[in-house]
Amino acid sequence: MIMILAVPRLRVEEGWVGIASVVWALLIAIWVVITDRVVAWGKGEEEERLTGRAETRRTLREWVKILVSEIVLIVVGLAVLLLSATLIFRSRDSSLAPPGERYYVDGDKYQVHLFCTGNETDKSGHSVPTVLFEAGERPFGLSLQAFADNAISNGTITRYCYAVRPGFGWSDNAPSPVAFTTS
Repeated sequence: MIMILAVPRLRVEEGWVGIASVVWALLIAIWVVITDRVVAWGKGEEEERLTGRAETRRTLREWVKILVSEIVLIVVGLAVLLLSATLIFRSRDSSLAPPGERYYVDGDKYQVHLFCTGNETDKSGHSVPTVLFEAGERPFGLSLQAFADNAISNGTITRYCYAVRPGFGWSDNAPSPVAFTTS
């Protein structure tokens, strides 16, 4: 929760629903820990009241319950560790500045990354055409960047730009459609 609130980019990406979900999960986790401790304390008190001494032996069923609870605790701990690592990586990624610019699209709902390289004008100051690349289903750096760089170096084109589709690279994920009919 602290990491989501401390990193501005994560705050924007998670939104109020994500933050509220994390706060709710934290409150439920605190409640579960407190109730476990209170029940264990109450059980010990009741055993002492009924038998006059604290019970230290456990049945096989109690040991199985302890084993299962420990396994579940380890799995939950691993999930927390992996989710925390994901947040750390996302916060680190958000600190890196993209080459080019990010522009809001679709009524300022999300940002798309646009990168341009090459000169906008020729030696005499006249505007030159800009070639816009769209990489399709693969990232531009894996498919077309070598082709575009070769075209600039051999003089075929003087300037190119590429826009990264939503959900790839430095572009934000596009919001999901509100209804089935809008997809």
